[in-house]
Amino acid sequence: MAAYGAFADTGVDTPPKIENEQYTDETLVNDRAPGESNVQMSVNARSQTIVIDPGVDPQSTPTNPLLLLFGGGGPETADRDIRPLVNTLIDNGHEVRVHLTPEDQRQRTTRPGPSGEPTELGTELADADAFVTFGTDYTDAELKNIETFTDRNGRVVYATDPGDEFDQPGAADLESRLGVTRDPGYVYNLVENDNNYQRLFAQPADDSQLTTGVERVVFPTVSPVGAADGGPAFVPTENARLSTSRAETNAGVVAQNGNVVIVGDTDFFTPENAQRADNDVFIGNIADFLVSTEQNQQSPPPERSTGESEQSDPQQSPAS
Repeated sequence: MAAYGAFADTGVDTPPKIENEQYTDETLVNDRAPGESNVQMSVNARSQTIVIDPGVDPQSTPTNPLLLLFGGGGPETADRDIRPLVNTLIDNGHEVRVHLTPEDQRQRTTRPGPSGEPTELGTELADADAFVTFGTDYTDAELKNIETFTDRNGRVVYATDPGDEFDQPGAADLESRLGVTRDPGYVYNLVENDNNYQRLFAQPADDSQLTTGVERVVFPTVSPVGAADGGPAFVPTENARLSTSRAETNAGVVAQNGNVVIVGDTDFFTPENAQRADNDVFIGNIADFLVSTEQNQQSPPPERSTGESEQSDPQQSPAS
């Protein structure tokens, strides 16, 4: 039953007292300016092929699968609007391919056929240099394809989300193959945040390709993550807590295991979030990571190409 304030002498209701600390703390950051996004790549590499699995229901996809990565196709795919990353890769001469597997085929490929033929994903990865995935619902055969891809030094960025904990049981299998982990719950901060206690500020935990030029980034809702053979790349700022225990935590929210990176959030890629803090620099670093191997480095050109995420038109993309 809702409780309302009693009438005061003025005849106007006295508003109820708000007891939610996340809405009353005077020290909270209140910066509603959108900022600017200028995603750049520092690595000059030969043309690479990047396969992206947006991890959405194939039945809800638009006719042009690349629209998935530009926020097309309705609300089901809005959280896969990753223009800042895709535009920057394309602008720097790399090829972006979208992986979509029909649901009936996914059900038929729980294991390789008698001839050992690879799955559709395996065929795509065989010709790829890097793989970005938001999905976890992979068959046994597809998981083997992904493992084979990483074994031959293919680069992988795995972006997950706290909401995937219970409705994506395949996540544990994928993470074990990639040598990364994700813990339940999300990390939040009541003392310092980006307009909302779940919009977490994170800072570099070490000096690496992922953290170059970054002071802090913003994750709209982020899970704690880790790597089997590596430390965290980003950790939350001071006073962060874990939702499952409410205890303070400095758990990593981005971690790297060799040629695999796990990020505990999926929404930081979007154009509006690329404009917050140093997210655009971080996204550029991810693009660099995806195309960086010792054998494909070239001499730096006199000028760099940039991806202006907030002004790009997917209909004009050379890959659309």
